[in-house]
Amino acid sequence: MDFVRVAPKITPEEQASQHGEQLWKSDPNACCNIRKVEPLTRILSQYDAWITGIRRDQAPTRANSKKVEYDAKFGLMKFNPIAHWTSEDVWDYIRVNNVVYNPLHDQNYPSIGCQYCTRQVMPGEDPRAGRWSGNDKTECGLHK
Repeated sequence: MDFVRVAPKITPEEQASQHGEQLWKSDPNACCNIRKVEPLTRILSQYDAWITGIRRDQAPTRANSKKVEYDAKFGLMKFNPIAHWTSEDVWDYIRVNNVVYNPLHDQNYPSIGCQYCTRQVMPGEDPRAGRWSGNDKTECGLHK
C-alpha cells in the first residue's frame, strides 16, 4: 500500500509568525483550517473518492454518517466503511488482528487530534472531551 504524506503549506513556526502564538487558542477554526483542512482539500482535489475511519458513535455530528456518501465539501465520494462500528468493535478488531495503534490510547486519549488541542480524558467524561477542551468546537472541519 502506498501512503501519501500531506502537510500544511506553512510550518508551526511560520504559522506563529503570521498569525500569532497559540492560534489554536485564539482561533481554533483557523488553526484547523491551516493545519488540516487546507492540506486535505489540496490533496483530495487529485482524487475521485476518499476513505475515512469515522464512526457514528464518535459524536452527534457523525451520527448520520453513511457508509457511502457524496462529500459536497470536497466534491467527491466518501467511504466510511466502519461507520456502523462501536468503539468496542474497533478494540476487538485491534486485539484479534494484533493491529498497531497509538500508545496514547492507553494513557486516556480515546480521541487524538493535534498535540495542542488534545488532552487526556478523565473517567466519566465523553470520549471526545479531550478535543478542543474549553471551546465549543467539536469538529476540525474535515467531516462537516
